[in-house]
Amino acid sequence: MSELFQESIFKEPPSAEVLLDLWLDYGSSADRDPIGLKGEPSYRYFWSTWTKYLKTGRNAELPAPIEWHAVTSEDVVGFLTSGPESRKEDTQVSDITRRRYWRLLERIYDFALQQGWVSSNPAKALERMDTPPSEDPLGAIVTPKVWAALSSILLAPVDGDPISARNRALLICLTAMALTPMEVRTLTLNSVLYAMDEGAERPHQLQLDGPGKNQRRRVVLPTEAVAALEDWLAIRPRVASKPEVESLFCTNRAASRPGGKPAGQMTSVTLLLLVRDLLVAAAKTAGEPLPARLGPQILRNTRLVMWLNEGVPASQVAVWAGLKNVKGLYHLREHLNPEIRITVKNVRDDED
Repeated sequence: MSELFQESIFKEPPSAEVLLDLWLDYGSSADRDPIGLKGEPSYRYFWSTWTKYLKTGRNAELPAPIEWHAVTSEDVVGFLTSGPESRKEDTQVSDITRRRYWRLLERIYDFALQQGWVSSNPAKALERMDTPPSEDPLGAIVTPKVWAALSSILLAPVDGDPISARNRALLICLTAMALTPMEVRTLTLNSVLYAMDEGAERPHQLQLDGPGKNQRRRVVLPTEAVAALEDWLAIRPRVASKPEVESLFCTNRAASRPGGKPAGQMTSVTLLLLVRDLLVAAAKTAGEPLPARLGPQILRNTRLVMWLNEGVPASQVAVWAGLKNVKGLYHLREHLNPEIRITVKNVRDDED
């Protein structure tokens, strides 16, 4: 347990494999141009072809391999000219496929640039090409066995380690209440609302204050979340860099540059890696393949599907999730029981 919940963040660029997993999960929750499961096998194949090209030093043109974070625009041009491979034997790579490779590299290196792992995007220097067709963004969920395994992991004792206690409380909130990655990262001490319970004041609700009208809501804490939050809050001062740090699930990092994220606020990359570790451990425990996504969005998706399949009305689930209306659940339709799916599928396009 303690090994799983150690705080992890890449100060140096991650491996090419981990980078792709991080980017896939980041893209799956994007508001625009989301990554759908339909296109993921192609993305993984394209990326493996790119890394193979780098490992061979531009197909043996260079004496040593090239690290993914050390490439230049010249490497990208060389790859697009000679590196891409067709998955069909004896078939030439089409211009459309080359454009898809280029677009994939551009998007992944944009993500790496945002995280500070590269100083520039080597694909940006190339002449603009047409982008590939968009994919249908069907939402990924975890299997019941993996969900049961991760639930067992989260209920295991943490032996008083503050980072483990924080991570367990955070992950229970994600899995139990379908919070978005942004919501869980931006929670503050004031987000916790208390109520009297058998003569003692205990955490009762979370106040969520997103930018949209529907995102501003209160969610009731289930029993396991109450206990986990109490354990974390009791030792939180051992992690907060200063007493005035407001972030609920804080790190020990000081404030960023003026105008940046508040002191102690967890980064999106740290959250992605934390959830990834949990899902990898759960899949191993369950004896099942890794889930299609390895970040916080898949936890939210799974909880939403569970609520719907348990018979909670779609309109109520939309409220709990902070969505404008039921249309926000449409991407999960393939995971719903037939009698439930129809309530989501037949939403009017003009519904507000």
